[in-house]
Amino acid sequence: MRIVVTGSSGRIGKYVVRELVSAKHEVLGIDVLPTPAEVGRGMCVDLTDAGQVYGALGGFRAEAVIHMGAWANPGHVPDTRTYADNVQGTYNVFQACADLGIERVVSASSAQVYGFHEHAPDYVRVDESHPLKPINCYALSKIAGESAAEYFSRNSGTTILSFRFQGVRLPSEMDEQIGQMARDPAGGRRLFWTRTDARDAAMACRLAVEVYRVDSGIYNITGSRIVLDTPVTELVRAHFGVDVEIREQDDWKSPMSCEHAREAFGYDPQYPWTVKDRFPE
Repeated sequence: MRIVVTGSSGRIGKYVVRELVSAKHEVLGIDVLPTPAEVGRGMCVDLTDAGQVYGALGGFRAEAVIHMGAWANPGHVPDTRTYADNVQGTYNVFQACADLGIERVVSASSAQVYGFHEHAPDYVRVDESHPLKPINCYALSKIAGESAAEYFSRNSGTTILSFRFQGVRLPSEMDEQIGQMARDPAGGRRLFWTRTDARDAAMACRLAVEVYRVDSGIYNITGSRIVLDTPVTELVRAHFGVDVEIREQDDWKSPMSCEHAREAFGYDPQYPWTVKDRFPE
């Protein structure tokens, strides 16, 4: 399959490209930054310029797009630009796919749309129907992207999967992340004491473009289990309060449910990270 990956020079985008190439797909990475040698075939493209997006996707004759390109958090540039660039770039990608007949798109959203950095969840495990409480311009831009995905899916027939990624980290970052969480469990609440290996995030993207048939919509993507060795219910009660409704929560599974992704395209994280594995007594 001929697949374009936007944001291919980014931390996670590199893993997506690597995963696709390993699966024998033909990949073009596009990014506003020069493409690193390890990414392979690349092209400098500004996603906020519709003409450049059309030229890259059409010239490559793409059959699918994995859209990872964006300002990855607030603070890299002024908030107005974070929001404007992310929304414009996503719209341009979707419009180009619709016009060029590219029928499968995976688009990176974020679990930040739920607002758990500042707000307690209404219930756990959190599924995709949980209320949204965005707390910054980045999360707002991702909600706009999800809305655009629904619009294009409905009006053009493009299959677009919006992935609400949570806590994606590189393998080289995990020991530091786990150690910090073990020292400060309260700080771990913002990402539900869970980390997602970038290799699992990349695998989810590959599975979603390879599966023969899948529904457009929103999919949580996170690690399979919590990092700490304290049961989830205890952590939720201690750090979010007693008002959170507990719904079928396993002691060790992440409080964010990925059942929708598992049922739709077989997402099953292969790289669980825990305190016991990394820092045995």
